[in-house]
Amino acid sequence: MGTTTKAAPKPTAVYALILANLLIFFSDKILRLPLPQYLYLYHSQPMWFQPLTSTLCHASREHLSGNLFLLLLFGRSVEDELGWFGLLAAYAFCGVVASMVSLLLLPRATVSLGASGAVFGLFAVSTLSKLTWRDLDWRKLCEVAVLGEFVLGKVLAEIQTAATGGVAGVNHVAHLSGAVAGTFLVVLLRAALHKMEPQERKVRQA
Repeated sequence: MGTTTKAAPKPTAVYALILANLLIFFSDKILRLPLPQYLYLYHSQPMWFQPLTSTLCHASREHLSGNLFLLLLFGRSVEDELGWFGLLAAYAFCGVVASMVSLLLLPRATVSLGASGAVFGLFAVSTLSKLTWRDLDWRKLCEVAVLGEFVLGKVLAEIQTAATGGVAGVNHVAHLSGAVAGTFLVVLLRAALHKMEPQERKVRQA
């Protein structure tokens, strides 16, 4: 009798996020429909859904392509580690935290949009989620080394740029707060899993 192995699920959530970003950009900048502009985060009068929906909007083609390239790389990595729900939850959590911090710290005349806060959060989640002693091997060490070098460079560059006054039109607050949110999320999940392990051992022994 032959045996079969179940194939690992292919990543789908990352492509759904990319498609959502593309469709909103197309309807906003190409078709010039009015609805997408209601999804931006207006700091003067924010609506309850805008901290999340603004992460799916972009100001220009360059803005979109840069974020989607990094979303594809790091989103796939997160989905491979945490599954489709983990990716969507991490994207939403980091994006919303970045938006809320931006609301608190930036002027009321600001209008925020872009996936970069969420993407910076995925930087942290992607790298830190691989750092587990349980299944760490040389392949993951290589991944962590490559991803970690890139992420560290991006975060340090953001800190340096923000400290020198920043670049006009770039939300450095969202980038840095998204990275912090991603780090916090991984720490929180690790703590929750650590508490659950003794309970799982008791169930297996019963």
